[in-house]
Amino acid sequence: MESTLQPGLVFHQRLSPINYKFNHKTLLILINLNELKIINKLFFFSVNSFNLFGFNFKDHGKRKTDSNPKNFIEEKILKKFKDKKKYTIFLYCSPSFLGYVFNPISIYLCKNEKNKIKYLCYEVKNTHHEQHCYFIKVNKLHNKKIYSELDKKFYVSPFLQMQLKYKFYLENEKENFSLNIDAYKKNQLILKTGIKSKSKPLSNLSLISELIKNLFFSQKIMILIHYQAIKIFIKQKTFFSKPQRNNDTVSFHG
Repeated sequence: MESTLQPGLVFHQRLSPINYKFNHKTLLILINLNELKIINKLFFFSVNSFNLFGFNFKDHGKRKTDSNPKNFIEEKILKKFKDKKKYTIFLYCSPSFLGYVFNPISIYLCKNEKNKIKYLCYEVKNTHHEQHCYFIKVNKLHNKKIYSELDKKFYVSPFLQMQLKYKFYLENEKENFSLNIDAYKKNQLILKTGIKSKSKPLSNLSLISELIKNLFFSQKIMILIHYQAIKIFIKQKTFFSKPQRNNDTVSFHG
């Protein structure tokens, strides 16, 4: 099985208008979306049903219980890039724990027969239950990392204005996975954030082993978001209001 468990670390550093940083442990999975039937046979992990750990269609893509996110990615690539080739699609995200999950960012990797990433999709969510997908045709490498420069399209924090530019650096080599995101206001770097993880076999034993190390990992994400928001507000005292929007959105790059 190519799908893996990904215990890791989230890091976050604000450089302007305040200097503030934090990090915390997290637990993710890198799922080959062709292997869902195999994964569903695990005792502690279920697809689209309640279990200790889970993966649910309603949390990704079209966010419907009957819509495999793999189909969502394939449809968008075909429609925008006119690419009819079949790719193996992996999804890097946090699994649900006791039915609950919040993924600030999930990453789809579309690999060809040579195991090279040809397309990426950064699926970003905010705490208002909204979602934006940045689709990227891979054509840039920076020190062996996949580099993408994107204008901000989506409200994620009351402490970050909309007029920002993101620089994404993604690396998926052997057992290591990392994503670094730098946010710029004009030419000034104001935020550095990202995820680093290392792969382990996805099995009943590894799931329980990691759970013991990081109990309620999924619930902690939302708790920490609000806890850190309070601390940042006390220091920064600047608040950017949320623009109105009604639907999940998509943008294409490359």
